[in-house]
Amino acid sequence: MVKRIRFVWEAREVVRPVSLFVVAIGVLAGGMAALGFSVLGMAAGGLVAAVAALLVFEVRKAVAALGQESRRARLGAAEAERHYVQVLRRIISYVEARDKYWRGHSENVGRLARRIARQMGLPKQTCSLLELAGQLHDIGLLAVPESVVKGFSRFGVEEYQSVQKHSEASYEVLRPLEMLAEVLPAIRHHHERINGTGYPAGLKGEQIPLAGRILAVADAYDAMTHDRPHRGAMTPLAAMRELRRCSPSGFDSRCVEALGEVMNMPALEEAIGGSKLGMRLAAGA
Repeated sequence: MVKRIRFVWEAREVVRPVSLFVVAIGVLAGGMAALGFSVLGMAAGGLVAAVAALLVFEVRKAVAALGQESRRARLGAAEAERHYVQVLRRIISYVEARDKYWRGHSENVGRLARRIARQMGLPKQTCSLLELAGQLHDIGLLAVPESVVKGFSRFGVEEYQSVQKHSEASYEVLRPLEMLAEVLPAIRHHHERINGTGYPAGLKGEQIPLAGRILAVADAYDAMTHDRPHRGAMTPLAAMRELRRCSPSGFDSRCVEALGEVMNMPALEEAIGGSKLGMRLAAGA
């Protein structure tokens, strides 16, 4: 409602000169009819030209004023969004800091997602947005009962369905942010799987946004390489082995291999005696 009132108030700057022009035309038409297109009528025609020139000037000035106001409004909205994002990041950091299993997870996912995207040659702006998406992707977990989030080893059907809702909740919380429009689908679909067994929409293959596939790999890798309530942390090599085992049915192989390059896995595998030996050691053989 406030926006509509502001628009009407600003529009008066355009309506006013147009109204003046209409009145002038009416006066001119009456005068010329009465004068029978005399010399005075020609003079009146000159007046029309003058009024038209004034109209153009007034309209250009009004449009410029509206443009400046629009730019100020956009800058204000962008600043408000940045402030909102910072508040959400602090909330996530505070909540994660209370749990040793999740401490720093979102920041880690953000950094990994940005590095994977950069390795895959995505534009710099997209890489930065993916980092932000990673930092905020689990904000929806705040809507899931804490007992469920911390009790993965005791998951039943109801608990699993409750956790499944968090990606949609994250999407809804972040949807008003125009600055995140490009990566919002990634936040919503980062738990989709290539074979269609993921959630929330059961998307398959290329139906899943590339940014969502990148976020899925970053999220899974960080989770696997850190302690969780039901298991200890995997080594980086073991986590890569698991990601490769689940590709391409679950994860996008290109994203997985980009992560491998980012984490310097080929050099690590070679350093411990070759990739096959590395995989056996990583698996605990």
